[in-house]
Amino acid sequence: MRGPMRSYLQKRMGISTDVRKIKEKQAFALLFPHHALTLHRISANMIPFSARYSNMAKRIYLYILCMIVPLLAMAQGRGNNVQSVASVAQTEQTVQTKDSVIVSLITCSPGSLVYELYGHTALRVREVGQRQSDWVFNYGTFSFSQPHFMWRFMLGETDYELGVVPYALFYDAYVREGRGIDEQVLNLTQTEANQLVDALSRNLEPENATYRYNFFYDNCTTRALRMIEQAVDGQVVWPQVKADRTLRDIVHEFSNPSQWNKFGQDLLLGAEADSPANLQQQQFAPIYAERFATDAKIRGRDGKVRPLVKTHLTLLPAQANVEDTFPITPMAAFGILLAVALGISAWGWHKRKLYWQFDVLLLMAQGLTGCITTFLLLFSSHPTVGSNWLVVLLNPLPLVLFPWYMKAASNGRRSGVMYVEGVLGVLALVIGLVGLQQYPAEAYLIILTLLLRVVVHLHLTHKGR
Repeated sequence: MRGPMRSYLQKRMGISTDVRKIKEKQAFALLFPHHALTLHRISANMIPFSARYSNMAKRIYLYILCMIVPLLAMAQGRGNNVQSVASVAQTEQTVQTKDSVIVSLITCSPGSLVYELYGHTALRVREVGQRQSDWVFNYGTFSFSQPHFMWRFMLGETDYELGVVPYALFYDAYVREGRGIDEQVLNLTQTEANQLVDALSRNLEPENATYRYNFFYDNCTTRALRMIEQAVDGQVVWPQVKADRTLRDIVHEFSNPSQWNKFGQDLLLGAEADSPANLQQQQFAPIYAERFATDAKIRGRDGKVRPLVKTHLTLLPAQANVEDTFPITPMAAFGILLAVALGISAWGWHKRKLYWQFDVLLLMAQGLTGCITTFLLLFSSHPTVGSNWLVVLLNPLPLVLFPWYMKAASNGRRSGVMYVEGVLGVLALVIGLVGLQQYPAEAYLIILTLLLRVVVHLHLTHKGR
């Protein structure tokens, strides 16, 4: 590894850059002395969640996360120019000179946890020749143990860091998880490669390592791409891409295997996510970035054009498919809810009985969910949540009003709360139907359930109740 990087790692971390001499546990401790044997400077995509939380806590935490905001880190699709590792290694041996540096864009396939659904991007830096080293630089490092993590996450003020780990440990972690790794060796000159390594070494300094994470616009993938763009002697010319996909479309593509995560994200993504996304916006997803890099060019200051990617290979095929293990999908759950509401309403209509307790439960659930959507709309800096029209239906108002409804309905009197519910439900339905925002299909089931209970309430209380 080049001078500044090598000296930084040796001076700050006190280790040899010969990875083969480092045992796994020792490497973690030496690489991250500020946290002893804790791993939170290493990419979250590498750390088994179960090492820090019980299965029950894990489930609870992840479902809370999925309901709080569209989340973190990304994936899909590969280029066709895939070569064997052996052939690439042979090429490197023939063309590389003493202490030359090879930089690669690393793309990892999706995992099963909420922050792994989109895959992951990192930069691999290898020193070949007389000196040999192999490191992975990762802008996706975060820790659940950060002070006030959940609160800051809701506000969109989560800080991520640049972390570094030996490639051997990075690879082993993905082997254990059954996730794949693709490598795109960048077609950089040695000057450009050295400039990129220098920039990475500067980013490793404590005062530079932390940045404010943004799911769509500033994440582990976009950071890696911008570092590459800044390092080239000229400019990176990205391929022409039709703006025929929205951010929501891409979110659906990768969250689809986890239906509850998809539903939670849809509840929180606003109308901004439904606008056509250009190439720079689509680059938030690692697999899209990988796809674009395959066709990208470098136009040098001398006017010469060369491919951005020299070779494209699969280092580790994906062994595990991302599957939804929850037994009931959101569509099934809210379909059942609507069926129950129909049953209660039909029976109550027949018996001239309101069953207002069911309505109270609906109002409380609506209001509690509305607290989350409204809070994010007003106070969070997360992208697109500030344009969420679903807040018309999902807001705290039902939670505030349900005591008045309960008092009136229990005495057989008509409640004005249901007029408010009817107006909100109809307005939300119109917004969805005219296309101001793409709603999840489950939202229409929720709207129909609430409007059904409004009609039943008004009918039964109209008859002198």
